[in-house]
Amino acid sequence: MLDVSPGRTYNSEVKGASLSGLWVILVDEEGRKTPMLARAGNGLYLLAFRTGFTARKFVTEKGLSDAEPRLLVASNLPELLATLESKQIAGVLIDYDATSNTYKEAGLVY
Repeated sequence: MLDVSPGRTYNSEVKGASLSGLWVILVDEEGRKTPMLARAGNGLYLLAFRTGFTARKFVTEKGLSDAEPRLLVASNLPELLATLESKQIAGVLIDYDATSNTYKEAGLVY
């Protein structure tokens, strides 16, 4: 899990938007691949990226050798959401930059 500094408000255009078409980073958790999460303030957030390039850049910058960027599409989205159900996710952080500890957008996961 990654700690991220809170400091941005939700973007109303991201709120309610589908996760389809975004990239997530899958990491091993007890033998299962699960999306990487970040803690910001008191909340837990899904890390998502708009492009495969930015997702792979994040993996490289953080030195996550066993991590796997994965594009979210209609066929794998239900499985992803099922893995997050018990984690009480507050929302999604989009395009998190590990070097500057900032993200471009944040929204709720529906």
